Amino acid sequence: MELSKLGEFGLIKKLQKKIPAISAEVLAGIGDDAAVLKVPDKKILVTTDMLIEGVHFDLSFTTFYQLGHKFLAVNISDIFAMGGDPKYFLISIGIPEKCGSDDICELYSGINHIAGKFGISIVGGDTCASKQGLVLSGTLIGNTAGKAITRSGAKAGDGIFITDTIGDSAMGLLLLKGQGSGAKGQKLKAQSLKLIRRHLMPLILPLKDTRKVTSMIDISDGLLADLGHVCDESKTGAVIYKEKIPLSRELRAVAKDLGRDPFEFALKGGEDYALLFTAPANYRTSAHRIGEIIKKGRYIIDGNGIKTRFKAEGYQHFK
Repeated sequence: MELSKLGEFGLIKKLQKKIPAISAEVLAGIGDDAAVLKVPDKKILVTTDMLIEGVHFDLSFTTFYQLGHKFLAVNISDIFAMGGDPKYFLISIGIPEKCGSDDICELYSGINHIAGKFGISIVGGDTCASKQGLVLSGTLIGNTAGKAITRSGAKAGDGIFITDTIGDSAMGLLLLKGQGSGAKGQKLKAQSLKLIRRHLMPLILPLKDTRKVTSMIDISDGLLADLGHVCDESKTGAVIYKEKIPLSRELRAVAKDLGRDPFEFALKGGEDYALLFTAPANYRTSAHRIGEIIKKGRYIIDGNGIKTRFKAEGYQHFK
């Protein structure tokens, strides 16, 4: 149905029916001017992320379901990066004329699926018309009974760890744009499809034990950029060992086919949403240790032991 016939409030009522039951801690949700939450004695975490058509996503190769998944996933990743549990999500949408109510319902289906996986209640938001493309803005509220982990606690001597492989999303985007062996209209290899999926529907997982973690950040702008943020906030330096950076078999295989260095995607690509954290050198974890925090300077050491300085290069808006 065309949104011009349904109207803003008709759309809200339609979406209300698609949103699953909310937790008992939500005293008032969608339908009121603000959500009312009954929160126990915990620290409250609040994050917000915006996705804009043409900047963050392209509807020519992204389904509304995939977009809904990614929209909430990027917000969840921020809460996980603070050592928290995501709880309540508010959604604001600017909808262009080209989008129908079925499209928005599909978007909500993607949101609802990942919300259900992590026990998140959708408690409100706003809808309006957009004269340009589709605009999504989400605010996610979480909490933690323990300490909130920031970017500023790293200390010289700490190890640097990553929870998952990185670089897949950047390669997936390259393939989606038809700049590699996955050009539009060509049959994609299984490895390419996995990389594309990592870009369209990122895998988000928390770090289960954060008791000894000194700082943490999610890798959204690229390893070098996000490690640079930790160094800036902690007023430290860092050394990373190139060969210890975890790369997937799929990334290595596709990069080889394209004649590209897979580490290029891991170091400067973004939207992997793995967690990068620091902890004491003797910290026992299944995460990948890739380096250590030092007093000053930022260096990469390659497989031949050659040390080079690095800059915090990665994605940055307005540049």
